[in-house]
Amino acid sequence: MTTKAIFLLNPPRCLTLRFVAAAGLLLTTLLTGCASPPTKKPVQPVTLPPSALSQKARLEQQQAILNIRDQTLRQLNRLKPSATIEIEQAAGYGVFEVNGLNAVLAETHGRGVVMEKATGKLTYMQLARTDLRPGATVQPYRQVLVFRNPQKLRQFVASGSPANASSDPDIKVYRLNEKGVAVQADWGARYFRDPDLN
Repeated sequence: MTTKAIFLLNPPRCLTLRFVAAAGLLLTTLLTGCASPPTKKPVQPVTLPPSALSQKARLEQQQAILNIRDQTLRQLNRLKPSATIEIEQAAGYGVFEVNGLNAVLAETHGRGVVMEKATGKLTYMQLARTDLRPGATVQPYRQVLVFRNPQKLRQFVASGSPANASSDPDIKVYRLNEKGVAVQADWGARYFRDPDLN
């Protein structure tokens, strides 16, 4: 047997002790690593799905709705000046346009904007007729909702409304068309936030 083989079979005591110490240190490190608490991962912020519209298209549609709002309020002021005073004293107001061409769509028949006067915040919303039968047609009209109660306004903006929202005594509804203006509850309309414009 060679000297090298004897050395490997019977290493000196100092080498054995070093090996045992190194193995113990490695085992301690491993156990300590296992016992340490897991590191917390940073919380990722919740991101909303992106709008289906480009930024340019979004701004263009918002501006188109604001133009309709301004035209409608001018028309309402001309036809019924007392309504302007009501709007000035209200918690907020909404202006919606129902386009007869949209009556063929399954879910949305109009759109508009609601303004909270205390904050100046604008919320873009859609309107759906719940009383349309297949093949029904709707004559185009515009609608102004005057909110007397701030809490009802906030609720309307936050979660939309059931079909009978405009029968609420705290919400006054003006309906405008080519024939003029009428105070009329819109029993068949449901309102909800526009997912692409807000």
